[in-house]
Amino acid sequence: MIIDRKVFQAKYGKANELVSLLKRGGEAFKRLGYDPGRVLTDLSGAFFTVVWENEWESLAHWDEARQKMFADPEFGRWFAEMETLVESGSREFYAVE
Repeated sequence: MIIDRKVFQAKYGKANELVSLLKRGGEAFKRLGYDPGRVLTDLSGAFFTVVWENEWESLAHWDEARQKMFADPEFGRWFAEMETLVESGSREFYAVE
């Protein structure tokens, strides 16, 4: 099992909008095999940090779902909305032991 963890630094005051957008995207892309995962927000550390975690059987399974999502026209529109809310981000992969 693999956890895909995306850490976003939302623009000042935009974390709630980003949370809503991530949840909407997670549900919308389930039809393409993308795990909707869970969204976490900061209680300490840098303000307006939003984390989106998704679980995958393997990196190959993640890559297959990612390619389907990137090819979907709805993804481009959704991602354009996300770009207006995010200052920066990073991705981490973890193996569940």
